[in-house]
Amino acid sequence: MTQPSAAATVSVEALEADPYPIYERLRREEPVSWVESVGLWLVTRWDDVEHVDTAPEVFTAQTEPSTLNRTFGRNLLGSEGPYHKRIRSIVEPVFRPGAVRPYIDSIIEPLAGELIDGFAADGRCDLMNAFAEKLSVRTLQKVLGLGAVEEERLNGWFNDLGVGASNFEGDPEKQAVADAASRDVNETVAPLLERLATEADDSILSRMLHSEVDGERLTPEEISSNLKVMMVGGMQEPGDLIGIAAWAILSHPEQAAQVAADPAGLVKPAVEEVLRWHSPVGTSTRQTTRATILAGVELEEGALVAAVVSSANRDERRWTDPDRFDIHRKEGAHLAFAIGSHHCVGSWLARAEARTAIRLLFERLPNLRLDADHTVELSGWEFRRPHAVHVRWDGLEGEDT
Repeated sequence: MTQPSAAATVSVEALEADPYPIYERLRREEPVSWVESVGLWLVTRWDDVEHVDTAPEVFTAQTEPSTLNRTFGRNLLGSEGPYHKRIRSIVEPVFRPGAVRPYIDSIIEPLAGELIDGFAADGRCDLMNAFAEKLSVRTLQKVLGLGAVEEERLNGWFNDLGVGASNFEGDPEKQAVADAASRDVNETVAPLLERLATEADDSILSRMLHSEVDGERLTPEEISSNLKVMMVGGMQEPGDLIGIAAWAILSHPEQAAQVAADPAGLVKPAVEEVLRWHSPVGTSTRQTTRATILAGVELEEGALVAAVVSSANRDERRWTDPDRFDIHRKEGAHLAFAIGSHHCVGSWLARAEARTAIRLLFERLPNLRLDADHTVELSGWEFRRPHAVHVRWDGLEGEDT
């Protein structure tokens, strides 16, 4: 009896629960495979993922139809060619390490410290709810220059814009919710840009307004549409990364003890290993511009392809013992932020948030550990996150709380 192919047995539920065993089988048996349950070609090996992400002339990010462009307006994430190059050349410098570094001392560290102050005496908390998610939202609020916008309203924008970005079925009611949020963002940002035109500050919104390349600046419409992308990506993914990092490190007590003994020295490599081992963002979605062959598989023009970066980051052909979490790993860069012309512009800000957050948690909370009364459950394959990360620590006097 013929056995069904690996791809034919893949369900959305299984991917959501734990995609990594599925990816291991696909890499071994069908590295480029049509997965009917998600309506995508999944590309799972390192070399093939790298090729898809670095060949925009064949695998374009400008997919049609585009839920991103429909919801946000034309934007950096869903474009290619001269337009993409122009927008990125203006936006990217705003997020480079040198530009992000001042935010660590002026925004990220004070916000993280303030949040820890709020629960340090309690001896236990859910890090996702009490720390990671709040730090992500509040950092973005201040860094973008949206301090005048209430946190609840920002969360509403995030949720409603996300409804549109994931509205692949074209539900008009869902799109109406997203469109209302999009209009609200436009109407809120317009007066901010008018003020910033004459009163520039250090916010990303101001830098986007005043930055230029070859004498060109972004229009208010371009700023607003790309701001929406930053909000949707910047509010969730850094918080998810912080939660995953805390869980990953603390679930390996020997390595957690090493980080606790030298947080300043080991947080950086620890966060990079977290990004490789359990990236919050799992895929880069592309569409073929013409018929092509990838790893011996024929793809027709217009095929939707998911370059599975989280699978590439566990590819046995690229990594030694790839399922093992090792903060001392020295095997080069991962693909958690993709590669090529669509490498995540916010990667350095996300890194800065995660490194600062994890360092302060270990510095401020003695004997930080996972709470044995709770289990950590993660879900998702395109976007993976823990629902809660319950932790405990010793009291300020050293007693076990």
